[in-house]
Amino acid sequence: MLSQPRKRNRYPSLEYGLLERLKPYLNFKPSKAYPFGIGDDAAVRQNREKEKIILTTDTLVEDTHFSLEYMTLRETGYKAMVSNISDCAAMGAMPESALVTVVFPAKHAHVLENRIKKIYEGLYDACLQWDTRIIGGDTIAGPCWIISITLIGRALGRVLKRGQAKPGDSLWVTGMPGESAAGLAAIRKWGRKRAMPRFQTLIDRHVRPQPRVEYGAWLAGNRYVHACIDVSDGISKECATMAYDSGCGIILELDSLPFSHEMIQLGDACKTSPREWFLHGGEDYELLWSAAPRFVPAFDLCNATRIGTVTDKASGVSVRQPEGGAVRIVSKGWDHLEKNGESENTLQT
Repeated sequence: MLSQPRKRNRYPSLEYGLLERLKPYLNFKPSKAYPFGIGDDAAVRQNREKEKIILTTDTLVEDTHFSLEYMTLRETGYKAMVSNISDCAAMGAMPESALVTVVFPAKHAHVLENRIKKIYEGLYDACLQWDTRIIGGDTIAGPCWIISITLIGRALGRVLKRGQAKPGDSLWVTGMPGESAAGLAAIRKWGRKRAMPRFQTLIDRHVRPQPRVEYGAWLAGNRYVHACIDVSDGISKECATMAYDSGCGIILELDSLPFSHEMIQLGDACKTSPREWFLHGGEDYELLWSAAPRFVPAFDLCNATRIGTVTDKASGVSVRQPEGGAVRIVSKGWDHLEKNGESENTLQT
């Protein structure tokens, strides 16, 4: 007897709902060449028996995703490339090459060449670190700075997907999500030059994040790992997406999160709980995954923390309370259609 499909939660964001409604117009059907549907961190093309080509694209828009008051053009170029590399890592693939389009504001024409060069220096910084090549693209005048990248990657084995979490799985994350949001809070409070030196590590996590490429490849080779997504829009939103796509629920267990002393100090200075940054911050580019209870993390690659459990009911995302029970949380992460992308805890620049 065929099993009934799991009941799904409501859309995890307005943006996600729009993408779902656009699918009938995309002229896409799963095939041998394109075995998976639309909606993961990247698209997959089956190239050979074992090799799969990974395709992803992302765009950064000035004053929506970044501000030149907080970051240099070189840092912005680096971060634009990293956001795509992180999507590749979430699929368990290695980045290989990229197409880059840079839109520049025409009002800067008198210093144009040097400014575009700074962006490409940042792109090169990221490409050099992860052995990626820029193979083409475009430059064009427009209303503001926009960097759009299409990244091509390669997977030799299994491809990780966000919608395959299973009831009973444990939920894990690399690093410490929320550090990027904390770094941005420090920049907003004091500025880059006046921020206290003890918070520099958190600021670096915002302006120069490190995608978990090697860890993603290791996760893809671990048979106990079921689903994976990168943390670009905040833990609360990424968990909601994983729960929706998997037809499951997620209960987060956050009582023993290992926040750094600097993150706690900064939280006191900004009157913000580090837990808020952890749940609703963005641009960490860590990996969030579900795995069977027998899973053991690869601590030699980077730190990993167990943060929750996958349930069999499509009940969204909840946080377990110390006194017992669980309280459902609403994602406050980045949503392009929610007040122009700004929710109560929006932390993108």
